[in-house]
Amino acid sequence: MKPSALIVLLGLATINAFARTDEKFSSQSGTGKPPTSGAPAAGLDTGSTGSFRPGAGTFIVAELSKPMDAGKLKVGDNIECVLFQDLLYKGKIVVPRKSKALGHVTDVVRASKVHPESHLGLVFDKLILSGKKELPFEYPAIIAAVAAPIRGTTVQTTKITDMPVQMQRGKDTGGAMIDAVSSNAQLAGANMPSSTGAISAANRGVIGIRDVALDNSNSGYSLIVSKKGNLRLDFGVQLLLQVVAPKP
Repeated sequence: MKPSALIVLLGLATINAFARTDEKFSSQSGTGKPPTSGAPAAGLDTGSTGSFRPGAGTFIVAELSKPMDAGKLKVGDNIECVLFQDLLYKGKIVVPRKSKALGHVTDVVRASKVHPESHLGLVFDKLILSGKKELPFEYPAIIAAVAAPIRGTTVQTTKITDMPVQMQRGKDTGGAMIDAVSSNAQLAGANMPSSTGAISAANRGVIGIRDVALDNSNSGYSLIVSKKGNLRLDFGVQLLLQVVAPKP
């Protein structure tokens, strides 16, 4: 084979190799590729913008950031919740707690003498992260559960590891901790903060709120119904949101 022909063949092989490498790189570095470690509960869809979109099956636990009153709200009004649990996808936090879930009122019926019940229709559209970055849901999110606010309580403890003991400087032994407790009898049985009543993705319906019901028979939004008077949900009421694909 002539040297000139060999040079041409080598040049063509190099061009083909670069082409294959570039194609492989492009396929592996596409925008919006989700994180690579494990996810607890929810699928997240990715769009061409590279932003995560909470997909069908996603559950979000949040609480109302202000009271909600059927006697004052009207169709189209915004409803805002604050997440109190991180939203994970493949083992990574994609939406941190304290982010916001934003929805709106789809229907309002106020109580009257003739019709003592009232209801609010609600649907949630997106999440808002710090810096006002918005993550629209793949499909509208309905309300899977409503629960009373988390209750803060105090409980007595006799466990040394639970007590607010400051170690003596330069000492880090268990004996130093016992000495610190012994020198302050008030620490024994100290009241420690605790909380109860938090809901999770396993809950459904209305929990801990009297004369209120949840109706998800309508496609695409939820009705919260008060059986007596205008519906009012206080600040801190918990909502379990679920992103639901449309019925075929």
